Amino acid sequence: MMINRNKHFEQEFQGAIDRGFTLIELLITMVIIGILASIALGSFQQYVLKSRRIDATTTLMKLAVAQEKYFNQHLTYSNDISSSSGLNQQSLLSDESYYQLSVEVKIQAADGIDSFKVSATAISSQSKDKQCQLFSINHLNVQQAFNSQNTINSDCWL
Repeated sequence: MMINRNKHFEQEFQGAIDRGFTLIELLITMVIIGILASIALGSFQQYVLKSRRIDATTTLMKLAVAQEKYFNQHLTYSNDISSSSGLNQQSLLSDESYYQLSVEVKIQAADGIDSFKVSATAISSQSKDKQCQLFSINHLNVQQAFNSQNTINSDCWL
């Protein structure tokens, strides 16, 4: 009679194994999913920061065109980014508000030529983008970008 009980127990136990997972298997699966998710999230955040750089470059290109238009009408460049009598940007922020805008105008500089430089500095969540913190464009259409150590990064305008 004892043999029948053990045989019955083995059959029951074998059926349980075939129907599900053990707690250890589930925990290992959760750990693997957690590791993969953390890697994917970091990569995704970097991709988002990189994609927002276009906010700076398009806004600066638009402001450079507005500066040239202003120069053609007034024979000088404008220090005013936001008002309708200036460059009419409506704000000191880029179009998507990830960058703070500034303009520097030199009238009759040492070489006798008027010039401007429009810059966009990363703010709020975009300031985590250490590779491309500051973008600028000048009257000669020279496009530059600087990282958080203030060294030029030529990959930012791409």
